[in-house]
Amino acid sequence: MKYRNIAIAATALLFTVSCGDMLDTDSGIVEFEKDNRITEASDTVYNILGIINKLQVVAERNALVGEVRSDLVTITDKASADLKELADFTATTENCYNRVSDYYAVINNCNNFIAKADTTLSLKGVKVFKREYVAAKVFRAWAYLQAVQIYGKLPLVTEPLYSESQANREMQKTPSDIKAICSYLAEDLKPYVNERVPNYGSNIIPQSSFIPVRVMLGDLYLWAEDYENAAKSYYDYLTLQEKPQPTEMMYCRWSTNSKEFTEENHPNMENRQMGSPWYGQTEAICDITLEDQPYYGHQTQLYYLYNSDVDHNNGYVSLSPSKQMREIFRRQHYTHLYIDNSNNRDTVGGPTTDQFGDYYKYIQGDLRYRSFYSDNEVNRDEYSPYSPLMQSVQKFTPSGFNIYRRSMVYLRFAEALNRLNYPQTAMAILKYGLCQTNINKYIDETERQAAARFLTWDPVTFTTSNTMGIHGHGSGYVECDTIHYILPQPATPLATRQDTVAYQVPLVEDMIVEEMALEGAYEGNRFYDLMRVALRRNDPGYLAGRVALRDGSGTPNAALLDLLKNTSNWYLPLK
Repeated sequence: MKYRNIAIAATALLFTVSCGDMLDTDSGIVEFEKDNRITEASDTVYNILGIINKLQVVAERNALVGEVRSDLVTITDKASADLKELADFTATTENCYNRVSDYYAVINNCNNFIAKADTTLSLKGVKVFKREYVAAKVFRAWAYLQAVQIYGKLPLVTEPLYSESQANREMQKTPSDIKAICSYLAEDLKPYVNERVPNYGSNIIPQSSFIPVRVMLGDLYLWAEDYENAAKSYYDYLTLQEKPQPTEMMYCRWSTNSKEFTEENHPNMENRQMGSPWYGQTEAICDITLEDQPYYGHQTQLYYLYNSDVDHNNGYVSLSPSKQMREIFRRQHYTHLYIDNSNNRDTVGGPTTDQFGDYYKYIQGDLRYRSFYSDNEVNRDEYSPYSPLMQSVQKFTPSGFNIYRRSMVYLRFAEALNRLNYPQTAMAILKYGLCQTNINKYIDETERQAAARFLTWDPVTFTTSNTMGIHGHGSGYVECDTIHYILPQPATPLATRQDTVAYQVPLVEDMIVEEMALEGAYEGNRFYDLMRVALRRNDPGYLAGRVALRDGSGTPNAALLDLLKNTSNWYLPLK
């Protein structure tokens, strides 16, 4: 399905303005008539298509900015000057990736729809535009969250702008920080928590183009540090009776019929749903579809920055996995399960060396590294214009990528639960998966009682057959690991249970953040995940120390470390 570049209203009126970054001549932030009401079904479709069309630009850019500045990506010598500026935190207001006006274009189009849609119109007792009205509020919330992650503070604009003078007034507002913006938008969305996403049929706008309200609320509450409501939003989404979301059995594992890791004993990919969207349709919650022709809308550049393509980049990529990213995957302990002909079971450690080659040979640590990333050498002569090394990153395709996946929602749910002092429950998400059998087995009675409101999982829908720990996606039979991947315990018993929980919470949080890198690498979240925890802990060094290790040497880059210990350097500059 491809979106067409449909104008927001039948007669578009574009104002040329000059009020800093909020409005830009080319941004299309003002693209509709002030007095135009939205009263027809066709108007609604045109408006939603227009919002999604503008969302394409910022969604792809956000995925890029969120990774290039993290510890998981390295810049090649083929990268543009603008990409290099992003990576070393020297981007100026002239950087092509620094256009807050594009975010406000989404926001203003949403504001216009929210203000002008006739929400009183009913057909057979049903509010005709209610779902679209709520979808516009969710899109606005998502765009604001992405923008404030990048810029730190922004004016909160909730009314549509139709003129330069209006925009200038809004820019004079005191900017709001991320907690204030997320708190406001969460309150705005809360009354619509039970509203479903629009359903036009896949030939017009697929339902996967919309973000469920509960998922968006979970993120807003998480950033606002309202962990109770964040956990409730994620829990309600995952366990919703009409569409429950078990983790499913998706993994990359070595075959259990051998103790040896040989060229023939490749990891079993049978139950891993690969392709686009990442992990297949069962994992996708919301995805952004991009265009194959420039006159239809936004074409991808993200795919070709990461992937070799002889027609688009002569095989030369601009972005590659950093050495630190490989170290994060390598330091995981793969747990191998061996089952002999008599059904006797034994566990052994995974490969301890790397030997990359055709398909899979030996790889140390978490196997997800090679399940989405690969490279191979091609025989080129010295005069060839094409790269001798071809790289593939399978997290996205030229046609689009996911912005929400089920596994990442589970990890954010774990993050919120852990901050509510339920580290055993958070650990169960990482290691076992949440179903009633695992809850009773791996969470003690005290925590089960305290966290009871989050621990009712339908035993018919959520079972040990369709539920697994997220870490098992690439680290083998982690549920059998009793030595390495375990709930942290103090070296000596502490005075009270609460002291033990206080000891465990930051350590489990570190495990969750690392799992977010293993599971969500290149999906646009890494820098923001580090930022969220660093802000929560009031510890800029949490982010700075990790990003400064991106070269994989084990020694932080001193200049980068000092730069990022100042939180003002985390954000792109505004004019």
